[in-house]
Amino acid sequence: MATLKEELALAKQAKAAIEGKLTNEAVEVFRKAYHMAVTQPALSSEGSLTDARHKVALALPKVTEALGQPSQDQIDDAKSAIELWIEELERSL
Repeated sequence: MATLKEELALAKQAKAAIEGKLTNEAVEVFRKAYHMAVTQPALSSEGSLTDARHKVALALPKVTEALGQPSQDQIDDAKSAIELWIEELERSL
């Protein structure tokens, strides 16, 4: 289990990656972010954060599985999910 600070650092890396070109490095960041989002424990006191993690877990695979050609909607959904994740993490610190 990662700390919230470690999770936030990875979420920020994912934000930078989604705002750039879809490179192999970006895909690796998305995979790590997805793994982080799905493996963090869901605590009842972190309802909003758990929801944000769930949105990231749904959005990032759509980008990585698009074989280098995700649609703008998929990118926008992932960007929105990542931004929400960051907001909830910052609120939890």
